[in-house]
Amino acid sequence: MRSLRGRLTVWLLAGTGLLLVAGGLTLDRVITSRLRREYDAALIARARSLGTLTEQGNGRVWLESADGGTPEFGLRENPDYFEIWRSDGSVVQRSRSLGARDLPRAGGPIAVPLLSDLTLPDGRRGREVEISLRPRSEKEEQEERPSEQRSVPDLSADNLTATLTVAHGREDLDAFLASLHVTLTLVVVVLLAGTGVLVKAVVGIGLAPLDSLARRLDGMDSESLGERLEAADAPAELVPVIHHLNALLARLDASFARERSFSANLAHELRTPLAELRTMTEVALKWPGETPFELEALREIQGIGLQMEGVVVNLLALARCDGKQHTVWPSEVCLRELAASCWNAVAAEAEGKGIMLQLEIPDDLTVMTDREKLALILANLFSNAVAHGCRGGLVTCSATADGAEFSVRVRNSTDALTAEDLPRLFVRFWRKDPARSGGRHAGLGLALVSSLCDLLSFEKEARLAGGSLEITLRGRLNGARSAAAAVRPTAVESPESPRVANPQ
Repeated sequence: MRSLRGRLTVWLLAGTGLLLVAGGLTLDRVITSRLRREYDAALIARARSLGTLTEQGNGRVWLESADGGTPEFGLRENPDYFEIWRSDGSVVQRSRSLGARDLPRAGGPIAVPLLSDLTLPDGRRGREVEISLRPRSEKEEQEERPSEQRSVPDLSADNLTATLTVAHGREDLDAFLASLHVTLTLVVVVLLAGTGVLVKAVVGIGLAPLDSLARRLDGMDSESLGERLEAADAPAELVPVIHHLNALLARLDASFARERSFSANLAHELRTPLAELRTMTEVALKWPGETPFELEALREIQGIGLQMEGVVVNLLALARCDGKQHTVWPSEVCLRELAASCWNAVAAEAEGKGIMLQLEIPDDLTVMTDREKLALILANLFSNAVAHGCRGGLVTCSATADGAEFSVRVRNSTDALTAEDLPRLFVRFWRKDPARSGGRHAGLGLALVSSLCDLLSFEKEARLAGGSLEITLRGRLNGARSAAAAVRPTAVESPESPRVANPQ
């Protein structure tokens, strides 16, 4: 599922990350370029300063100081280097650190300083500058003309010129640049991490109204369709959505109301003719016709009438549950006695299919609940178990109490259901037969069980285990007496005079 929160977070992080990386690279390049320019400027200034110490006279060039007046050219470790050539390529002087070796040179007249990287004679990385200079003559030195010393040498003049190369190790610059790269990388990583936290928080705050709307919609059901979503404090982008949702909820509420009204009205309208049909068949059965066909037809009519009457009763009960017209009248209910009584309604059908009931309910287990509604729940569970159970099978009804809660389980063997059918068991009019044809059940019994469980605050669960369907109800005892006696299994065979027998 594509998440709006995820997409916003990813795109914001990606965009911010690209900006931070681009900014870090730009800052790194600017600082690196500035440092290198300053380094080169210092190297050029040093070469020019060294060039001021060169002199010429009598057709020769020399340096006033053997090491250029600075000790860096004579160090044993990490020294600097310089070398001076005349215009004919002969070496005027080398630094003591250079020994008999030469520094690389471009050769020829040089109008501007030439800068280049090199490997120093001791193996270090370095940088050198090569400049052209005109050594001062003795006459110029005596006349002390500093303005001409600072002027650009006249290479076309008929004077001696020289080339000076100064080389300096760049390990300090490289170390500083490496630390700069690491620092900027760490700063970008930390900023990215902080940006991730900030983006998550900002996206969460920005989507909070949407999350609130989703939670509100998630908590709505058919009973809360009459409520409306508030748009007063909602963001401007959500206001049209909320208005459309409110209109949709209004239409759904009206549709559900029409459905409930239709079900209730239909059930009321059918009760009277069905009651009349039942009465007439009962009277007719007391004085049946002369042929067996007439008797069988009357019995069939009576069965159809009873079936339709059951459907109408369930429809009316569901309509009352939907309309919140049921009132719960709690009283102390003995579960064992109630279960045996509810079994009597289906005992005849169960006997015809060879199905027996096994009760595993303590004699004194009582709960505080609505007896009539719990009886309707158990009756529908038993009816479902008998109608869809295997011939010759066993229906087990057990109940236990644990602290302030109790549970009731109805279990029957079945080979018609699969795990995919469980979520649809409590759906109205759902039957395993896709054509919904045949059988005397309309698919309303378990739907009524679900509605009544909601009314009584019972939890319900259906599961398949070992070829059997087990439906479990859980509720609170509400302070009623719990069982202290052991469970005594029984089997009920007929509604007239139940016989107790140990299960085989």
